[in-house]
Amino acid sequence: MNMDDRILLILSTLDTDDDRIAIEKGSRGRDVEVKRHSKRGEGRAIEKALRYAEFTSKKVVALQILTSNLYHWGRNDSILSGPGKARFLFYIRDEVLTRGKDRVKELQESAEKRGIALEIRSVESEDLTSSVIEEAQKGYESIFLPKERKRLFPIFEKTLAQHLRKNVDSQIIPC
Repeated sequence: MNMDDRILLILSTLDTDDDRIAIEKGSRGRDVEVKRHSKRGEGRAIEKALRYAEFTSKKVVALQILTSNLYHWGRNDSILSGPGKARFLFYIRDEVLTRGKDRVKELQESAEKRGIALEIRSVESEDLTSSVIEEAQKGYESIFLPKERKRLFPIFEKTLAQHLRKNVDSQIIPC
């Protein structure tokens, strides 16, 4: 399949919205709980990519990055002991994987209803930029990704879209 036959959809970037995986006061007998997933930024990217694929008869390859900014805190917690850290990290990983499966199911159902060819690639990675660039370099006509939040110091840190524009020839479409 050549590059003109498919588009890439990036899912689950950490900084796409304010409700990414984070800690909140617990319920159900837990001290902490992971916030529920918000579909605001990701939802726009999914809708635009599916609409474009439907209109152009392109195959959609969805790259789902499974990660959480809580892994860092779990590894570097100076109060928790080793077993406590391990339980926390397993809990976060379980939440990330469960949400990933739920989103895959929703996306597959939506693509199926529209008659769109869809391939989903899920990757566990803490290096979001490298994972996305590696996949994007395989050749895609267009790359759809959620818009990232504005950064406090944008001069010092590039967005994912800026990294992609520098490293691939595809059309980059932040949504």
